[in-house]
Amino acid sequence: MKKFIFKNHLVIILLGGFILRLFFYFFGAKVYYGKSDFFIGGDTSGWVTSILNLINHGSYSIDLNEPTGYFFRPPGYSFFFGIFYLLSGKNLSVAYHLVVWAQLFMDVISIWFIYDIVQRSFKNQLWSSITAILYAAYPFVIVWTAIVYAESTSVFLLLAGFWFFTNDKIKYHFFWSGIFIGIAALTRLQILFFLPAAIIALFFNYRNYFKTFLKTSIPFIVAFSISFGLWPARNYLLQGRLLFSQDLSAVACWDKDYMAFMDYIFSIKTDHQPQYSQMINGEKVTWPKDSYIVPGDSEKLESVVKMCRTCGHGFSVFMKNEGLRKNDLPLDSSCSIQIAVIWNNLKENQVKFNKANVYLWVPLNNFKKSIFKSDLYKPSSKIVSIVSTVLFGYRTIMILLGLFGLLLYYRVKKEFPIILKLIICYFFTWYFWNSFVYRNMEIRYLMQTDILLLIPAAFCFVVMIEKYFLKKQKPERVS
Repeated sequence: MKKFIFKNHLVIILLGGFILRLFFYFFGAKVYYGKSDFFIGGDTSGWVTSILNLINHGSYSIDLNEPTGYFFRPPGYSFFFGIFYLLSGKNLSVAYHLVVWAQLFMDVISIWFIYDIVQRSFKNQLWSSITAILYAAYPFVIVWTAIVYAESTSVFLLLAGFWFFTNDKIKYHFFWSGIFIGIAALTRLQILFFLPAAIIALFFNYRNYFKTFLKTSIPFIVAFSISFGLWPARNYLLQGRLLFSQDLSAVACWDKDYMAFMDYIFSIKTDHQPQYSQMINGEKVTWPKDSYIVPGDSEKLESVVKMCRTCGHGFSVFMKNEGLRKNDLPLDSSCSIQIAVIWNNLKENQVKFNKANVYLWVPLNNFKKSIFKSDLYKPSSKIVSIVSTVLFGYRTIMILLGLFGLLLYYRVKKEFPIILKLIICYFFTWYFWNSFVYRNMEIRYLMQTDILLLIPAAFCFVVMIEKYFLKKQKPERVS
C-alpha cells in the first residue's frame, strides 16, 4: 500500500484536490455564498456586460453610452468568459456553468503547476508533495473556483507564468513567462506587481553577471509588454486615452460621492465599516477620534453624511441595492460633486494636520490586517461566520509559516534561489503598495501572493518531517 501511494502520490493529490472542489461546488457553495445562484456575484455583471457588448455591438464597454465605460476593466477575464459564451451558443445560463467547471479543472492543473515548480527548483519530492497538498486544500483558492470571478483564473495564469519562469528546459522560457504574466495582469491588475518583483529578483540573482541579467530580464519585459500592452494600446489608439489600469466611474455606485468617501475613510482607518453601513441605514455614524483632529470637521462630517443620504448618487445606488430605496437618485438631482468636495477637504485636513496617522499608522494597520484579518463583516449566516473565522485563522498561520520558512531556508542554505527571491519581492512589493497606497484590504486581492508563500511554508513541514519522523538527515542536507 505504501509503495502504491509513493508511486502514485501526485495522482492521489490531484484527485483529492478535484474531489474537494467538487464537494464545495455541490454542497458548500450555496451555504458559503448564501444563495442558490452562488456562481453569480456582485462583480460578475461587469465582466459579462463588457464582453457581450463587444460580441453584440462591436465595442468592449460596460456602458456604450458612457465614455468611461470603455475603460472599466482590462479584458482578460471578460474574454475568458466570452469564449464559453460563444461555445454555449450564446446561452448565458449555460456559459456561467461552463466557466465554473473550466475554473474547477484549471485549478486542478494549478495543483500540478505548483508541484512541478517546486520539484524542478529544489529536486525534493517531499517538499513538492507537501506544497501541492497545501494548495489542493487551500480554502481561499477553492471558494473562488465556484463563482464567475477573475480570482481563480488569475491564479491559474499566474502559476502558468511562474512555471515558465522557473523552467529553464523550455526554450525562451522567460519570454513565455512574460506572456502569461501579462495575460494574468489583464485578468487581475494586482499581478502587475509581479513585473517589478521579477526584475528585482533577477537583478539580485545575477547582480555580478550583468549580461545574464539583461539576457533573462529583457525577454520577460518584452513579452509582458506585448501581452499586457494590448490594453493601453487599444485605449489610446481606439479611444484616444492612454490608460494602463482601469476607470470604474462608469458604474453608478462608484460615483464621485462614494469614491471620495472611500478616499477619506482610508486616510483615517483601515476599513470603511461600520461607517458605510451606518450611513446608508440612517444610523448615527461613529467616527474615530482622528476624524475630529481639526476644529469644525465634526460639523462637516454631520453635514456630508446627510448629503450622502439625500442627494449622493453613488450612495443612492447602494441604498437601492440594499432595499432601502426604490430607485437610483436621478443625476439631475444629485449633489455628488459637492459631496466629493467636502470629503476631499476633510482628507486634506488629515494629510495636513495628522500626517503620522495618514502615512504611517493607518498603512501599518493595513499591513497588520492584511495578515491577521479574522472574520467577515456581514457573513450570510452564523455557520459562515464560524467557518470564516477558522479559515482566516488558517490563512494567517500559512502566511506566517511562509515567512518563517523563508528565514529557515536561509538559515539552512545561507542563500536564496531565484524562486524564493521572486516570492519575497512579489510579497513585499504588493503588500507594501496595497497597505500604503491602494489601501483596499479585500483578502481576494492578496490571494496571488498568499499562495506563493505556501512554497516556503511547506519547507517548514519538510524540515520537521525529516528531522522528527523520517530521521534520515539533518536539515542542512535539505535542498
